[in-house]
Amino acid sequence: MKHSYFYSFACSILLLTACSGEKTADAKLPIINIDESTGYFENDYTSEAYKTLLKNPKIVQLETKDDCLLGGFASICDVTPKYIVVGGDKKIYFFDAHSGTFLSKIDRQGDGPEEYNDIYFSYFDEENELVYIATLKKIKSYKPDGTFVKEYPKGSFTNLAHTTDGYWGIYEREYWKQHLIALLDKDWKVKQSFLPDREAAFVNGDLYIAPRFREANNHIYTMVDDTLYTNKEEKLSPALVIHKGKLKMPNEIISALDRLVSEGQKYIQMDAALNVGNLMFYNFFLERGRHYTVWDIKSGKLLAHSKSGYFMPLNEETTVNAQFSLIKNDKGYALISTNELAKHGLRDEEDDSNPLLLRVDFENFHIN
Repeated sequence: MKHSYFYSFACSILLLTACSGEKTADAKLPIINIDESTGYFENDYTSEAYKTLLKNPKIVQLETKDDCLLGGFASICDVTPKYIVVGGDKKIYFFDAHSGTFLSKIDRQGDGPEEYNDIYFSYFDEENELVYIATLKKIKSYKPDGTFVKEYPKGSFTNLAHTTDGYWGIYEREYWKQHLIALLDKDWKVKQSFLPDREAAFVNGDLYIAPRFREANNHIYTMVDDTLYTNKEEKLSPALVIHKGKLKMPNEIISALDRLVSEGQKYIQMDAALNVGNLMFYNFFLERGRHYTVWDIKSGKLLAHSKSGYFMPLNEETTVNAQFSLIKNDKGYALISTNELAKHGLRDEEDDSNPLLLRVDFENFHIN
């Protein structure tokens, strides 16, 4: 699965895109009305219905050694029967899936032909035990021990996602030019592509934040305007529509955003979503803060909201808020930091140990 790296400047940069190809209007699509639930956005809210869907929490403590200190920006790339694969600080780490013992890492930073100077996204190919690392202009693959394998000169991707049946979802962009949203096959041939409307491609300085792909249960998801797309039968197809109502940002006001927000206007920005059965996980910026929400797709009801992550049971007595780094085979995975554990008296705030890996099972949530 993939891993993405986001820096603090991302919070202040926005790119809105609209699809100029296949449009989203489909009366049969499920609709989520966001602004009907804004009363819940001030505080944490978790419905009893959502709590019953998360079962069988399991934790693995990742080994802490000088060679594998993860730091505060670590995220899960993949969990397989053999490995826990974690990315952080421009490195990819491999831990034993059962014991959490550190095994190896990929650390090939540099400007050489077999090196990389940054990681935008990465994907672990479990079958072939290869890590694909997307840099600004190329993709390179490595073995878990850091051995270089191959280079793929595929352009400047801002996002890279993959499904196990061989499809890649990509965003490709150049500064001050249009972005390409595309679905590629295993041979890197375009199966489908969108060219976002240039009029809606707003720029802040010379930096972009494009819409991003998300992954869950071997599907990739991306927001195009107000519609969530997912891969289906060799193409990206609409899955549901998100109505933001008065929270939807008009395209023409981006240059006046700071003034309008200071005057009390509220708009959803930088949103991303994915579906897990009958659930939609949807996070977004509102009033300069990130919000994490879960919705029942059938009823359209809000099931959970928090400004610090998604509700997860740690054990029978303790619940935590964390970001799902990975959803795979109906299981959700997150790294639980020292700060979060310290809130519950489970770790000292000065403890520099690596985080816990928490896994929960999703139950009784599939669409009939």
